[in-house]
Amino acid sequence: MSETSAPASGNGLAPPAGGCPFGPNGAGFDPFGTPGFADLYQQLKTAREKAPVFYSERYRMWIVSRYDDVLEILKDAESFSSSTRPIILSNFSDEVRGLLEETHTFAAPNLAFDGRPAHDRLRGPVAKYFSAKAMLRREGRIREIMTRCFKEIPEGSPFDLVASFARPAASRVLIDLAGLPVADHDRIMRYHEAVNGFFFGIPPAEKQVGYARDVRELEAYLADVIEWCRENPRDGLIGYLLDLVAKGEADYSEAELISLISFDILAAGIRPAGFVVVNMCRELLRDPRHWDGLRADPSLFDDYFNEALRRSGIGLGVFRRTTTDVEVAGVRIPEGSMIWTMVSSADYDESRFPDSEVFDPHRKNLAASLHFSQGLHYCLGSYLARTVARVGIELLMERHPGLRLVPDQVIEYESSINLMIPAGLLVER
Repeated sequence: MSETSAPASGNGLAPPAGGCPFGPNGAGFDPFGTPGFADLYQQLKTAREKAPVFYSERYRMWIVSRYDDVLEILKDAESFSSSTRPIILSNFSDEVRGLLEETHTFAAPNLAFDGRPAHDRLRGPVAKYFSAKAMLRREGRIREIMTRCFKEIPEGSPFDLVASFARPAASRVLIDLAGLPVADHDRIMRYHEAVNGFFFGIPPAEKQVGYARDVRELEAYLADVIEWCRENPRDGLIGYLLDLVAKGEADYSEAELISLISFDILAAGIRPAGFVVVNMCRELLRDPRHWDGLRADPSLFDDYFNEALRRSGIGLGVFRRTTTDVEVAGVRIPEGSMIWTMVSSADYDESRFPDSEVFDPHRKNLAASLHFSQGLHYCLGSYLARTVARVGIELLMERHPGLRLVPDQVIEYESSINLMIPAGLLVER
């Protein structure tokens, strides 16, 4: 439910004439060049100030960094298409690509990679399932699952917030909401690892064939679950959509249902849902006054949540492909070019967010942050993410009001081509 899935390369054409602060062909631009993205925001600031649109030969993409330009691209789904699956597939061997091209996950229409009219047909019913009102109705169930996970945090201090709480809570919530058997959690997570690996990174060569077979095995498993749900109606997204289809109120093929659950729910939902809890804790505990401030007035949760994601969202940016020749900030970009719209830069743009490096939950324009994207592909799971984060933070504040970050820890991040997900976060109670 995040749209940060991305190719590792693209086919942007010639770079613009003139100098670039990152050297010829943007060769010096490398968000992954320092551990923990230590140099990321300085590079993005340099880009905004000196080269808001430039071509990177390293990534074979155009980099767009200013808020107004990023917003324009995100809102124009016709000129800037999200259809990037062929580019993802181009990163792999013929054998792996052949296996993946036969899967619904990589071939059937879904929400993340397809535009109108397919997108509107697929999104409408699912959007209702994940709407603000629907999440309010389901909050009790989400709280029940997360409370159970919270009780499983090991005794002692410090503990890893990611492995001990955020990740297992998110996976169990998503599996439950999807309507998949909770007893199959470990099996589903093995499949999730494979799908996630292809869309958000490039798995090691020796794992790729096995991962591709896992994707196909996942789809056979989902087909069996869908058939079982037809005969045995149950709560969950699968049952909900099957009921709408049976009533003629929704139109999904089985391939589209499988693609939806495989990518839009499992791959794009589990890690982001866990990340929001970790992200908020890290931002609040960097200065305990923020932690204490939210504890004192929980009604300000939405403001703290939005500012935390503005400051350190899950993705560097969003990938788009131009469907025609376009001009962005006076720079001509040819048809068929790949563009990396740097949301992480747009949300630090001083013209929109003064003193952008300061954590300020009282900003008047927090709704303008682009951490959930904009336009046609606005994040389907935004209300789910908000609910999971609120419940998670409430549990932590209630049970461990004096929680603090382990000082001087080195934060390592999961291997990815576009996501900034901490692999662990040590906290003390």
